[in-house]
Amino acid sequence: MQGLIEIEPKQFLEFDAEENKLAHAQLSLKNLTQQDVAFKIKTTTPTLFQVKPSVGIINSKQTQVIEISTSQPIKNDAKFDPKFQVNACFIDFQDQDLNQFWKNKDQSTIQSQQIKSRIKQNIQQDVQSHQQAPESKIIESNQSISQQQESKMFKSVIEPKAENDEQIKQYKEQLEKLQQEYQDFRKKMEYETQQALLKKDKSNLSFSQLLLAVLIALVAGYFIGN
Repeated sequence: MQGLIEIEPKQFLEFDAEENKLAHAQLSLKNLTQQDVAFKIKTTTPTLFQVKPSVGIINSKQTQVIEISTSQPIKNDAKFDPKFQVNACFIDFQDQDLNQFWKNKDQSTIQSQQIKSRIKQNIQQDVQSHQQAPESKIIESNQSISQQQESKMFKSVIEPKAENDEQIKQYKEQLEKLQQEYQDFRKKMEYETQQALLKKDKSNLSFSQLLLAVLIALVAGYFIGN
């Protein structure tokens, strides 16, 4: 039997899911008739879901929102394909025991529709983005490491040249200093040598003069004695 209620969504019941949190979804049932309609919701995994309300009555042209949540968090890598069955049937009066009503109801008078369920696509994309995020971080990290290695490599090529230039400069300064010290030492040695020669000449001159004076004295004494 069809046409009693309009079910939204019609094909897939999408659950909002976050890691370590309960998943949640809503199911909307609209009474399309002029009479009251009873409904009952079943699932292939009753231990996983809490359906509120799972049975009830929808007045003519009214809408009933069904809150469905998981009784435990859904893991991102877990298989999630439970199915829900929505049953609807005319009811004569609202005071009936609905559980007993559905047990005794003729299946030919029931509108029955199955709805599949899944995790929302955007949640799956978020999961994929989270899974891809470490890869992008690894790529960025590898690029950063590569750049650092290149930077270090270029430094290893350039810095030794700078060190060699500095060493050459120091060698030149030391060489100039040694050359200056050598020139000063040479001038000093030349001066001392000249002074020593002058002293020697003076010494030789005084000795000659002394000999000459002695000879003169001897000659003078000889003549005077004679």
